[in-house]
Amino acid sequence: MEDEKELRQLREIKKELSEIKERSSDIKRTFLHGVLYGAGALVGGILAVALIGWVLNILGIIPGFNELADYGRSLMDELPSR
Repeated sequence: MEDEKELRQLREIKKELSEIKERSSDIKRTFLHGVLYGAGALVGGILAVALIGWVLNILGIIPGFNELADYGRSLMDELPSR
């Protein structure tokens, strides 16, 4: 009885390991997944910081945020258009 239980557990482990090996064997897919995960984390972080800055600006906690944004816009306007 105990041997059957251990044998069943070993078979489940073997099955799970073969599934993991199958999923991780495609190097291109794994690389693409990593790149997309990193890009998503970067974009999400930028959006979170921008949203928090915007809310703090509206609440008046960061009064210089408007000045910084206006300065950035003036720099962009000065760039020559092609």
